[in-house]
Amino acid sequence: MATVLERLVPWGPAFFGVLIFAPVTTAVMDAGGIAAVAGVPTFYLALAVGLAWGVVAKIRGRWL
Repeated sequence: MATVLERLVPWGPAFFGVLIFAPVTTAVMDAGGIAAVAGVPTFYLALAVGLAWGVVAKIRGRWL
């Protein structure tokens, strides 16, 4: 169990981007009246942005 956690913890920013950032961004876009961007549902767009931002944050070691 400790080995699994040791491998997952460094990927925390990517998990945050997918599990927290994407649903919140989807809710904000839906509340703002944005139903789809270029035919892509808001959840998929937010999921891609959240994952990309999380991976960049993991690589750089910071969010901004």
